Amino acid sequence: MTTTTENILERLLACEAQLEAQRGYLKALEYGLRATVISHPDPSELSRTWGALLPGIAEKHTDDGGPVFAAAIAQALMLLTEQIDEASRNLDRS
Repeated sequence: MTTTTENILERLLACEAQLEAQRGYLKALEYGLRATVISHPDPSELSRTWGALLPGIAEKHTDDGGPVFAAAIAQALMLLTEQIDEASRNLDRS
């Protein structure tokens, strides 16, 4: 391999390691957020507040990245919305 190829490979491996670390960090935050949603003292208010914030979140980040970013944030917001709504519905059933 040439020096250039070796440098590119090293950079690629470093990027891969950084992405893996970020993935772990985000996964931990996801579980912490789930615990927060589940244990929120007023799930109905959380659902109303989230519903009011959601359009602004989507609008604010419309141009932040490419299609992969857009798909990822949309998926994460949808999952979070489902979890918040489920916590609210569970309270209504009680």
